[in-house]
Amino acid sequence: MAVIEQQETPDSHDYGKLTKWHDGLVSGSSADFPLCALFLASGEDIRAHNIFRVYRTSFESLGAGFHDLVIFGQHGLSSTCTELIPGFGLADVTIPSLVLISSGQGIVLHTTTLPSGDLDAGVVENDGDYVPWRAALTAIEKYKTVKPRLSLAEIKGLSRVEYPERNLIETVGQIKKQVEKTIIV
Repeated sequence: MAVIEQQETPDSHDYGKLTKWHDGLVSGSSADFPLCALFLASGEDIRAHNIFRVYRTSFESLGAGFHDLVIFGQHGLSSTCTELIPGFGLADVTIPSLVLISSGQGIVLHTTTLPSGDLDAGVVENDGDYVPWRAALTAIEKYKTVKPRLSLAEIKGLSRVEYPERNLIETVGQIKKQVEKTIIV
């Protein structure tokens, strides 16, 4: 009998990540990390992918788990990536974007658009502390090392959306069910 290999697609790849993210949230293994960083990108958004790698290096050094930092759309725009936007009620978010999700008594989202495409050869990414994604990462690193309080509200360029009645695990579970309706699992 011949073995039929299914080719991984952006939909299957991101659905797998969504499932792993949801499972990690359900397990509660990251209760001590202050937020989830969610990257939404397309396959061509090399600059956003590089910013994700900066976050990954930092988050790993801070002891974050997979479900504290996840990127969707890395291998091409997917149903999961596009469903996350309305699933979190983020009508104004475009791809590529960074969504920082704090949860507890409800959900608080801080979003910022990331640079798209790729840089020309020899050009370096603008990542000073005045750039929203960098300022947010600096605040997260300070929180995890100095433990004042994590506040993203003062960072210019971050948009805040608050859902006091929502729960992160349930919201991600609902998004997962919605994605399952649109792709073959």
